[in-house]
Amino acid sequence: MAGLVIGGWFASIFFARLADQVGSYIGKQLKYQKGVKNKLTKLEVNLRKIHAVIHATDLGRHQKEHLEAWLCELKDAAFEAEDVLDGFEYQILRDTVKGKDKRLFFRDEDLNELDKVIERFDKIVATIGNFLLPSDSGAQNQKHGWRETTSIMNESEVLGREHEINSLVRLLLMPDVSSRSNNERFSVVSIVGIGGVGKTTVAQCVYNDSRIDDHFDVKLWVCVSEKFDVRRLTRKMLESVCRDSRHHLTNLDTLQEILKDKLKDKQFLIVLDDVWNEVRSRWEILRKPFHFGKEGSRVLVTSRIPMVANNMGTRAPVILKGLNGADYRKFFERCAFGDANPDDHPKLKLIGERIANKLVGSPLAAKTVGGALKSKLEEEHWRSIMESKLWQMQQKEDDIFPALRLSYEHLPTSGLKQCFVYFSLFPKNYCFEKDRLVRMWMAQGFLQPGERGRRPEDVGEDYFDELLHRSFFQDSLNGQSGNYVVHDLLHQLAESLSAHEYCRLKNLRSLVVNGSLLDTVAKSKLMDFIEVTLKRLKRLRVIVFDGLALDVLPESIGHMRHLRYLEVPGGQFIDLPKWICRLYQLQGLSLQFRSPLHLGRPLPRGMHRLVNMRYLNINPEKVSTIVEIGKLRSLQELREFHVRKKNGYELGQLRDMRQLRGQLSIMNLDMAGSASDCRAAELDNKEHLSALHLYWGQLGRKDNDKHEEVLEALRPHRNLTELRIIGYMGTESPSWLKTSWLSNLEHIELEDCQGWEVLPPLGQLPFLKILHLKSLKLVKHICSGFYGGHSIAFPLLEELLFSDMGEWRQWSGVKASSQLFPRLRRLQIDRCHKLRGSLVLPTVLERLHVVLSDDVTWESYKKPHVVLSDDVIWESSETNDISAILKLSIDNISLLTNCLPAECLPSLQRLDVVYCSSLESFTDEQEKWLQRLSSLEELRFSDCDNLTRLPTDLNSLVLLKTLHIEGCPKIDSRPEKGI
Repeated sequence: MAGLVIGGWFASIFFARLADQVGSYIGKQLKYQKGVKNKLTKLEVNLRKIHAVIHATDLGRHQKEHLEAWLCELKDAAFEAEDVLDGFEYQILRDTVKGKDKRLFFRDEDLNELDKVIERFDKIVATIGNFLLPSDSGAQNQKHGWRETTSIMNESEVLGREHEINSLVRLLLMPDVSSRSNNERFSVVSIVGIGGVGKTTVAQCVYNDSRIDDHFDVKLWVCVSEKFDVRRLTRKMLESVCRDSRHHLTNLDTLQEILKDKLKDKQFLIVLDDVWNEVRSRWEILRKPFHFGKEGSRVLVTSRIPMVANNMGTRAPVILKGLNGADYRKFFERCAFGDANPDDHPKLKLIGERIANKLVGSPLAAKTVGGALKSKLEEEHWRSIMESKLWQMQQKEDDIFPALRLSYEHLPTSGLKQCFVYFSLFPKNYCFEKDRLVRMWMAQGFLQPGERGRRPEDVGEDYFDELLHRSFFQDSLNGQSGNYVVHDLLHQLAESLSAHEYCRLKNLRSLVVNGSLLDTVAKSKLMDFIEVTLKRLKRLRVIVFDGLALDVLPESIGHMRHLRYLEVPGGQFIDLPKWICRLYQLQGLSLQFRSPLHLGRPLPRGMHRLVNMRYLNINPEKVSTIVEIGKLRSLQELREFHVRKKNGYELGQLRDMRQLRGQLSIMNLDMAGSASDCRAAELDNKEHLSALHLYWGQLGRKDNDKHEEVLEALRPHRNLTELRIIGYMGTESPSWLKTSWLSNLEHIELEDCQGWEVLPPLGQLPFLKILHLKSLKLVKHICSGFYGGHSIAFPLLEELLFSDMGEWRQWSGVKASSQLFPRLRRLQIDRCHKLRGSLVLPTVLERLHVVLSDDVTWESYKKPHVVLSDDVIWESSETNDISAILKLSIDNISLLTNCLPAECLPSLQRLDVVYCSSLESFTDEQEKWLQRLSSLEELRFSDCDNLTRLPTDLNSLVLLKTLHIEGCPKIDSRPEKGI
């Protein structure tokens, strides 16, 4: 048995974790007061006894009234023990921060608490035998029996599913090109949705559709359920196709041979209903006989788990959601009123509509609630049901909550179940962000570090993804990417599982205050209540103020030594108080301001004492004021580090921050010390960093040699994927950019590096996709050294930008034997006024967009267009599919004649002339150039304020399909020679 569950609390894993924690304290080389170590040993023995007995026994067979008080006592004692041990951890952290030795002295209050805990567990161990019986796995399996479905349908249960049924029938009947290309004789179609949404009913309708009968030679229906036994399922299929019993056969090979013969050269439809199996190999064995059917055969699968559908080869599962509007109300009335006429009970009909709105279109929920309502057509009875929670109603085995609970019980780990039950803490339709929720789970102790040094965050992300793949989450309807909500019925399931989560208020671990729906007066009263309540809740691990803009943090929080996660949407002038620095267990702190420009006072000087801190969601500039931030060795993210000429702000602070990941921006490198000081940052041991941005300020701009020494000393780890260098004044590239050390780079930006003359050989980087070069004032030539000397230069580059390179005059290509830019899709050149000659374009053209600009206003032009790069806002209309092989966008018509090599002109399929205020008409040379564009299909003029006349002759552009004119008010006639 996986472990006793008490109201969403997992006794077995909880006691195991507590015992391990006590054991770790005993094993640590700490000097305790006399007798403390013996007490810890006694506590560990009792905890392991309880864990061993719970793990091997079954409480479910006892009558509830005999257990309730004892279970509450057990849980209360466990929470108290956890808090005592957590107090130990707090003191160890406090003494470590203060630099004390390993002698640990407990306050009298702490020792008294430890004695009480030991005494309570002595009593529990003495009485545990009165309550626990050996587990009976057979009884457990019988208790959670699985329903058996058949192909025979109840037509009265079908309403409002015509669209889904017709779509599925079309999918089953239409030829499957993909299976034909894979030499498969059958393909899989899946119906996926949460429990009770009607998957089996829809499958029955499809199975019994006359169009299906006419198309398939053989039809089989198999109810799979939880146990995916290949032998049992094969035997069931044989019984269905042979119409007789094959129970005497036990050899799987024999069974599959017979089934193969029965399906051979026949077009079949096999329905596998209610599949839970996620082991692909079992499906691979079951499907072997299917390969001998006739081409066009189908397998129709129903499952609650999208991953099951994917494993079985479904390319696009049909996601079944709840019934909508009028159809659901009609179905609900049928369930609730039975043979009675709803119009004869107008009040009940109105109450019924309100109840139906709470059931989110679930047919099974309608049957469950409707059945309860139908038993008594009285207003008082109906109102009672309307005001109660769905899970509080008495339900039979085939009602909605037993069905939903199967999804919960099928979660593979107890940790995952704990995380699901945690949803009950939040209101219905609450929007979850993945990272935020994971941090709360971690603060609760639900996430233990995994194997091979995996972080708790990694375990939490796996849990989140698992719940998402199993449809416990769905995308939020607010349109924000990365936001998820829990399905209403599953949220109610979580509520039911946590109904008795805490036997006493003092055991409360999480407090989430949602004030987003309250007015100002109500929020003020709520905060007064919270101030009083927080003084009683000293064991909290998580505090979240959601939708409440605070100006002052409640002082009682400063005494919560168990607190791990604090989230506050700040008011106008909120500042962190000094007492925040004594919350040594704090792992996550989120402080948001109404105005992003408001910084308030610097953070308290003692922030470096929060040595368990892993996450600081505070304005990066405020975080940069933390002195000795290097002591926060567990910090996972540091957006900005500002170098200062003060102790505690030197680059060496980064040395031990090896857990940093994501993006790190190092500012004010002009204030950095010597090369050895910079090497002390040990950036090359930050293996989890994905992006590094290096900024030099205005000081020391003429000290080129020092710039070069600093940049050379800041060699990043080779896992880096993004690098930005801004304000560097050295003339030389660092050695680590001249080699393939950073071979994993995908994005490089070099900006305002005004001393750089020769670009490094970036073409040798095999994964580089984006390259931006801006304001490199001394670069005059880009020649062969830029490409790196490989046979294919810039093999994966997709976007190349040159901007404001005022001295750039010449751009050379590569030898004819080399290949250049094979994946380039966008080339943009802005304000490079001295550049002359043809552009260097890919060796083989394949969908390239070239943007040439001489006008600085193009960057700041504001209209509702799509941003294609961070410099230029480019118009994106109905034709922005960039399907053209070559597309050119310009804002200076004089660039037309020299920018493209002559051999590329026949490839140009789209020309956009935009924001070209200097253009009034076309010269003869420009007209001739246009006529050479033999493949041009689309010509666009946009926001050319002074353009009075279109090109004279567009008739020569025989392939031209689109002429688009927008924002050109002075054009008043067609081309002279027509279109």
